[in-house]
Amino acid sequence: MEPKVIALYLPQFHRTPENDEWWGEGFTEWTTVRQAESLFEGHQQPNVPLNGNYYNLLEKDTLEWQASLMHKYGLYGMCFYHYYFKDGRKILEKPAENLLQWKDINMPFCFSWANETWARSWSKLQDKNVWSNLEEKSNNQGVKDDGILLLQDYGGKKEWIDHFNYLLPFFKDERYIKMDGKPIFLIYKSLQIPCLVKMINCWQKLALDNGFKGIYFISVNSKNDSMDAVMYQEPQHIFQTQGSSKYDKDNQVVQNVFDYKETCLKSITKTKLENEYFCAFPGYDDTPRRGKSGMLYANRNPETFGDTLTQMLAISRNSQREFVFINAWNEWGEGMYLEPDERFGYKYLEAVKNALENYKTITIADSDLQSEIEGYERKLQQYRSYWETFDKWMTLKEQGRKATDFLEKQGVKNIAVYGLGMIGNHFLEELRKSNLQIVCGIDGKGDSIHMEFPVITINDDIPDVDAIVVTVTYNYGGIYEKLKEKCQGKIYLINELMG
Repeated sequence: MEPKVIALYLPQFHRTPENDEWWGEGFTEWTTVRQAESLFEGHQQPNVPLNGNYYNLLEKDTLEWQASLMHKYGLYGMCFYHYYFKDGRKILEKPAENLLQWKDINMPFCFSWANETWARSWSKLQDKNVWSNLEEKSNNQGVKDDGILLLQDYGGKKEWIDHFNYLLPFFKDERYIKMDGKPIFLIYKSLQIPCLVKMINCWQKLALDNGFKGIYFISVNSKNDSMDAVMYQEPQHIFQTQGSSKYDKDNQVVQNVFDYKETCLKSITKTKLENEYFCAFPGYDDTPRRGKSGMLYANRNPETFGDTLTQMLAISRNSQREFVFINAWNEWGEGMYLEPDERFGYKYLEAVKNALENYKTITIADSDLQSEIEGYERKLQQYRSYWETFDKWMTLKEQGRKATDFLEKQGVKNIAVYGLGMIGNHFLEELRKSNLQIVCGIDGKGDSIHMEFPVITINDDIPDVDAIVVTVTYNYGGIYEKLKEKCQGKIYLINELMG
């Protein structure tokens, strides 16, 4: 199997009413790109597109030009960022919708759902996407609100069906990228979706009903047993909390400066298995959006990028992986782009072409440390899921609410609790102060755990209850499927109680 190269694609280069309102009339990604400044000696800013090509993504000739470049230099397709919020609210959707209508443009494509709330920096939300600190300061002085621009919320079955039906015409397009007859669909933060298993099951059934073999779900940067694969998106995956410091002309500190080559080398060693996809990146510098508080990778160059991509392609071929991703085709505001510019010309695109021509000559040796590294990564994901749960729980408490409020509003009278570990025991304390009856606990240790209620294992007969709350936040998919086979009551992941 020869791997295919897919580039992530930002559809932000056109005017929208929302951007006009939030950041000022006429704002697009080009606004921040043009205003960028070099903050210290050697800082490669501003980035200028070749021949001043500040294009408009709503114009057909722009996508035709991008498609021609893509094919000339060997890229297989584009992965459009997909923005879909509460109640089906969409933004930046027009380029993909136009492509759907322009059947004559040969641009294979897929979607990556960027499922984050959009908010301003002063919003109290912890999990949010702050689009541009600099534009926020310059265009929104004196704005008084909660800082939320677009709220990410997943709703219930009706909302999942509506979302699927919006995507369906894209999935049916012959150009939509598929894996074994399944449309591929990336989710940026799958661990943030409390109803993920139920939503995926709903979508898989809808896909089968519409003639597909299913949907091929790819999680981004976090393994999730409910999904088919993971793509490690760089440089976010190899994230470092503190870089070296640089100083501007006024001797002010510019922090979080990392070495590009070092990060590229780490990204090659992190991805190992057949269902783990590489992601190369041609650079990163978000100071056009963040100023001195931004993050950047110094010393980026086409040669290191090309060498990294060659290694990733060789490993992917050796382990039968279908795709290698690149972040990104056109993230100009974050310094991640393959498109030609005034500094490097077409060299990054030429590096892609050369990598595709040369990777078959590379010999790859298996790592003896693979199983040990995998164990550490599984443990890391487990602890991350704990942290995210407790963060949501504390936010709920700060709002004067309890996790049990959700159950009582649903008319639940009696429940079983799956998982009597750390999170489970904290949840039991809330239950004991509520009007809910605890019928039993379900845990792998069974009746060796002594509680005021019976404790059984998942292999025992489960009593009839209104609901089962699963407090195991890691590898939830398999637990959900087994419980669904054995009981009639509703099954909730504890994070679902905190919406």
